[in-house]
Amino acid sequence: MIAIPITPAMARRIEIWAVGRLVPYAKNARTHSPEQVAQIAASIAEFGFVNPILVDTNNGIIAGHGRLLAARQLGLAEVPVVVLDHLTDAQRRAYVIADNRIAINAGWDEKALAAELGDLAVAGVDLALIGFTSAELDLLLAEVEEPAQDVAEDVPEPPATPVTKPGDVWQVGKHRLICGDCRDESVRRALFRNAQAAVAITSPPYATQREYDPSSGFKPIPPAEYTEWFQAVAAGIESILAPDGSYFLNIKAHADAGERNLYVMDLVVAHKRLWGWMFVDEFCWRKTDNGVPGGWGNRFKNAFEPVYHFARQSEIKFRPEAVGHVSEDCFDYSPDNPVSKSGSGLLGTGPRGESASLPPEGSQGWGHMRRKLMDGRHEGIARPSNVIEVKSESSQGSHSAPFPRPLVEFFLLAFSDAGDVIFDPFMGSGTTMAAAEVLGRIGYGSEI
Repeated sequence: MIAIPITPAMARRIEIWAVGRLVPYAKNARTHSPEQVAQIAASIAEFGFVNPILVDTNNGIIAGHGRLLAARQLGLAEVPVVVLDHLTDAQRRAYVIADNRIAINAGWDEKALAAELGDLAVAGVDLALIGFTSAELDLLLAEVEEPAQDVAEDVPEPPATPVTKPGDVWQVGKHRLICGDCRDESVRRALFRNAQAAVAITSPPYATQREYDPSSGFKPIPPAEYTEWFQAVAAGIESILAPDGSYFLNIKAHADAGERNLYVMDLVVAHKRLWGWMFVDEFCWRKTDNGVPGGWGNRFKNAFEPVYHFARQSEIKFRPEAVGHVSEDCFDYSPDNPVSKSGSGLLGTGPRGESASLPPEGSQGWGHMRRKLMDGRHEGIARPSNVIEVKSESSQGSHSAPFPRPLVEFFLLAFSDAGDVIFDPFMGSGTTMAAAEVLGRIGYGSEI
């Protein structure tokens, strides 16, 4: 039998298109969670936009919906595309599915994968950029063969004269980190000079809940004294925050003697009633690993933490589309949108957007247009809720409670632009600066 050679159609040209020109496929069955879109965005930021979006001759996306969402998150104006002009309509629809499904059918040589990941880790590559979860990485790296003999780590004694002293400012690429107390005005002045932050985000020390390095000079603050101690922190943030900036505070009170301590509630109330901040919102960080197990007599385990949002004015920098997702259930806001009769302020049932103001049934304008736009819903970019689902972080060395980077990235994407300054007064393990680097922001921080 003679084999007949086949010459398939080949993409021969990459074009650069404006993001707004691309049209998502309304029947796309592939979903992209906010966490996965953040992974794609981080990959593009690290490696470049090396995988063009595939489109048809009507600008419709065939493959690359996730990459488009990531491009929007990164604030990209243009993306590379390849136009597939040889497909029939049926072939195009089939390939939308095949492009995703066939890739899933591949497997891994886990031994080779583990060895490669181990080599990359030694080379200093951030393995979070590759797409595996922390649990998957832990499992894979545990399979890497250990050396035949233990090699004692040569840990030098601390120098008699420390390399870093209070007041020193480290320039880390485009980012800045100062050794000093964020409550000290001279420290903030040396760090910021004339700059202003678009976002301040932090998880401050807890009140007498954890042990801290005694050499830092920091002594845990009793709950009864915490609000007074924190006043200088909030004032410092106000002094460097842009007028349209946002300030996010992640802190959860511990429990004593069977009940939650109220010092965090006192702190939140003080921001509003004593220090004049606007209390914009309260976010819920739901930990997708379901928190830390425990056997308490009258309460359940912790599986969420609050993130409080403060600002100095109602007109803030707000980029909801950067953290949105494609949905067929979008509608436009209109003063005529139906309102719940309960008085809750929630939307009621019925037509929305332009449909809410169309002529009523039976009038001259009733007809095809009314039926077509009956409920006012359409495909677009849907906003997420104020519940953020992110796995807690436990792999940043000796730090007892590090930020997970996807949590910080959500707030940076939603409330800042590329090139903006992001401030963390308690830099800790450096997550905020790492998120700023990945998303093209400039991280400023202080740490003692």
